Amino acid sequence: MFSFRWYAGLLLGLAMLIPGEASAQEATPVIGEDSTVFILVERPEHVTILDLGAPGKSAGDVTVWGPDPLYDEANEVDTGALTHGSCTSLNTAGDNHCLETVLFADGSTLEIQGIQRGSGEPSLTTIVGGSGMYRGATGTVLVDPSADYRTWAKTFEVVLPANTSFKESSGSSVSRAAQRLEVMKRTR
Repeated sequence: MFSFRWYAGLLLGLAMLIPGEASAQEATPVIGEDSTVFILVERPEHVTILDLGAPGKSAGDVTVWGPDPLYDEANEVDTGALTHGSCTSLNTAGDNHCLETVLFADGSTLEIQGIQRGSGEPSLTTIVGGSGMYRGATGTVLVDPSADYRTWAKTFEVVLPANTSFKESSGSSVSRAAQRLEVMKRTR
């Protein structure tokens, strides 16, 4: 007779034949009224490219950057925030899987990951977490490099968990959204 393993293998094989589709963008958080939107501009000052794959641009190459300052939307005022990260090249077109940490002046962080296109087109990456004022954050970052790659405009759409607040030193409860806006004003 047939063993349990044979039946399990048959069922698994049949399940794999059932058509289905999914994309990474379906997992990207939905942005709504509860989001905070702000734009920061990176000027890449500290970049190292490691040619680890075939010679020249190829899969497996690694780009490491940071700490690079993040400027306000007008690209004039240093906000005190820094970006650090790394990208692993996926192909000869320069598409990369990137991991990034943004460290704000107050010590809060946002953790970001996703695919960035090598074509220079804007790429939508995902905020996968944060610390400090951004604890529990989700959302997206639209990464838009300039034509010469000397600046990278990053549009953050940050969503924090519902019912999130903290205690100020005075003891009063203030929404984290209100505090984030205040910190952004002070750092500009």
